[in-house]
Amino acid sequence: MSEVVTNPAKDVASAEQPLSVLLFHAAMKQEVALSEFAKSLGIGALSLRQFIAGQTQRPRGRTLELLAKELSMTVDEVRQRTTLRPLAAPRFDEWLEAKMKEKHFSRAKLTRETHISDGALRNYLSGQTLPDSDQSQRLAEVLEIESLELAQVLVADHTVRSGGQTLSPTAGSGDGDPNATAAGLGNRSDEARLLNAANQGNDEERLLSLWNKLHPQGRRATLIYIAGLLAEG
Repeated sequence: MSEVVTNPAKDVASAEQPLSVLLFHAAMKQEVALSEFAKSLGIGALSLRQFIAGQTQRPRGRTLELLAKELSMTVDEVRQRTTLRPLAAPRFDEWLEAKMKEKHFSRAKLTRETHISDGALRNYLSGQTLPDSDQSQRLAEVLEIESLELAQVLVADHTVRSGGQTLSPTAGSGDGDPNATAAGLGNRSDEARLLNAANQGNDEERLLSLWNKLHPQGRRATLIYIAGLLAEG
């Protein structure tokens, strides 16, 4: 079954996609999981997932060179795209349910044609988990959806789940849509204050107060970010 988009990642770069979307899309086109894609790039799987979720905006020079080579871009282009946020999109579970209805796919039929387990599809449709890049490519091919469209939906969902913000399709590149962040997750302002307070050596009481303000997803995103910094030395 042929897919609408067959060009490599560099051919969609002109659409001003953020680095997160381009990386996830590139992994999809290679039909590999993100962990395998990270290995082929020569970077850590955790670092790649942080890029996908928009949690890394200041990658090291060597990492930028590796990403630039994979995406057939200059280092400056890659660096600039780390600052871009994905456009707001429907939650993946809602998007998938709508596409299944549109294409007249039952869960059993989708399981059969994608070779994705019924349990995994149940988790996708309930919003519990998101598909990896290889599974995403299979969904795009079977549902006859542009792989880039699916990459945009998934990266936006990853971003919101990690406590980040997406942009309204009508917003400028520097103006976030206050409604684009999922209800209950908030934005990164509290996380930023917490990290700044920690860097400045503020007392434990203030740090605890900031920590308690974070939504659980925000706490997880903050811990992942700190772990990434420690891993990079």
